[in-house]
Amino acid sequence: MSKDPTPSEPLFLKRCGFPQFLFMRLLGVYFLLSDIAILIAGAKGLSPRKNWQDFIRLFPTAWMVLFYVLLFCGITFLYSLFLKKQKTLAECFDPALLVLSVIYFSCSLVWRGGDFFLAVVVGLFALVFVVYGISRINPDLLNRSGHEYTVILPVAAISIVVLVFICETALAIHRIYGTTTFDMGIFDQSFYSMSQRLSPVATCERGYALSHFRVHTSFILYLLLPVYKLFPGAETLIVSQAVMVVSGVIPVYLIAGKRNFSGATRFFCCMIYLFALGILSPCYFNFHENAFLPPLLMWLFYAVESKKNILFCIMSALVCAVKEDATLFVICICLYLFFETKGKDRLRVVLTGGASTVYFLIVSAWLSHAGDGNMILSSRMHALMIEENQSALQLIGNMLSNPGYALTVVTTQPDAFLILLEMLLPLLLIPFFTKKTHRLFLMVPFFVFNLLISASYAYVAQIQFQYAFGPAALLVYLTIINISDFEKEKRTVLVSAVAVTSVIASICMCSVNLKQYEQYKANKETYQNIEACFKTIPQDASVTSSEKYLPHLSRRDEVYEITNDNYVIYGSNVVSLQNVNMTDYYVLDFKNSLEVKAGEILKSKGYTEFTRYEDYVVVFKKGEA
Repeated sequence: MSKDPTPSEPLFLKRCGFPQFLFMRLLGVYFLLSDIAILIAGAKGLSPRKNWQDFIRLFPTAWMVLFYVLLFCGITFLYSLFLKKQKTLAECFDPALLVLSVIYFSCSLVWRGGDFFLAVVVGLFALVFVVYGISRINPDLLNRSGHEYTVILPVAAISIVVLVFICETALAIHRIYGTTTFDMGIFDQSFYSMSQRLSPVATCERGYALSHFRVHTSFILYLLLPVYKLFPGAETLIVSQAVMVVSGVIPVYLIAGKRNFSGATRFFCCMIYLFALGILSPCYFNFHENAFLPPLLMWLFYAVESKKNILFCIMSALVCAVKEDATLFVICICLYLFFETKGKDRLRVVLTGGASTVYFLIVSAWLSHAGDGNMILSSRMHALMIEENQSALQLIGNMLSNPGYALTVVTTQPDAFLILLEMLLPLLLIPFFTKKTHRLFLMVPFFVFNLLISASYAYVAQIQFQYAFGPAALLVYLTIINISDFEKEKRTVLVSAVAVTSVIASICMCSVNLKQYEQYKANKETYQNIEACFKTIPQDASVTSSEKYLPHLSRRDEVYEITNDNYVIYGSNVVSLQNVNMTDYYVLDFKNSLEVKAGEILKSKGYTEFTRYEDYVVVFKKGEA
């Protein structure tokens, strides 16, 4: 006959968290040990992905088993202390251990990976354990309001970390001459012109003096002018872009509160925005007015959630001022709200949507007749045109007449499917999870700007370009409101799962930008010597420059870009240059064979070498040096 268990045995097991948390602790300790191993290996320069054989040799199995047992005992002892003093915290001790250790493990694996499909595989792996861990925590504990600063401070801290990381790495790209005329040079020259005479005239955009407002009606740029006036330069634009984008987390925090997210779930909503791949990735491509869209759209949605009519109208007007085609965001939001609201609110929506449509038609007509609108429209939408230079209204008619073609034209651009995955998979396809089909109006800008136009203009289907800013903000909002419709238990799991996959995807794709930062630090003296050559050129001189150097010379009235199209080639020889203004100075990169030939042609036309730094940069001056 077996001996009955003594009363002390089950009590001892209960104090250790067994059997309730035994399996979870076994998993949590395993991943924690893996995290420690990754840290130790990282200090020795070993990656668990790239140096996997050396990594395994560094940690013999016998020693790992021993360390695992010791770590398990230590964690169990720590749990017993929590149980005595903080029973509530003891309930989430093991789930938190599992979730946090898995998140760190996953982020370590994808760190500097730069491969979206690596992020997908690791993210799905992490999701299994994150969902398991979060589901074992009492949802009331995660949704506990407490003091607002318990959420505000962590969100603020992570926002600052994200902001500093973006600024340092994006500035490094500029400092190693990774920015180009489009779109850094044209905006720096436009802002310089605005700071001098309030008109955004740029010569490098089309090769002649032209107001940027005749290309795009981006009147929103005036809001940034005071900052540029105080701190002139391309670096100001890079930092300002990062600040604007990250600041969008403030209205997201407020929206989450309006949608009854609180405590940890409100924090997760902010993480979904801060680590949205479509919002972070474009920060690394020069500067663009579309960077205004994420914060403006989020403030617009906050106005919707809080029923602030004046703020709604102001934000709608500001979104329209970002660019002529940004009116589509306001129109689609108004279509969504038309079915979402009733009474006087619906009238406000109709008036706002109607005013935005009228504004779009007016500025489009003006750009077509007085500006560069026809060229822009044709380059972006020619795949949908049956005749040259069709208007925006005619294009809409074409799509309505043949919606099948408009839908299938997306398949002609391979990157369209990739951006579809990049934008929606980290959000776990939650934007589709709703019974309120009118919410899908918020996905129209994504379909139009990132998928439909890609058949004519491939850049829109690449997430690192600025065309992802606005659609990504709408998708994040759509994710948050769709999750808010679920019951508390499912809502808690979903919002944490989306936050984790978003973090993993962004860390995988954005951490690769550390390479440029390291390159700048390693070769800082070289880049400073190149800058010293630029400073010898008088501020009032006209300059023609290599594309990579133009953004560093753009604060002047006349600056032009020399491209491959400017070379007249006969056989294998460059015989002349065309469509390049004969400016006071030419700035060439002599590591480029074509620009070496350009230097020889310039010498034959009376230019002399003014200054140089090795073969990195050679400056020619008209006449004698």
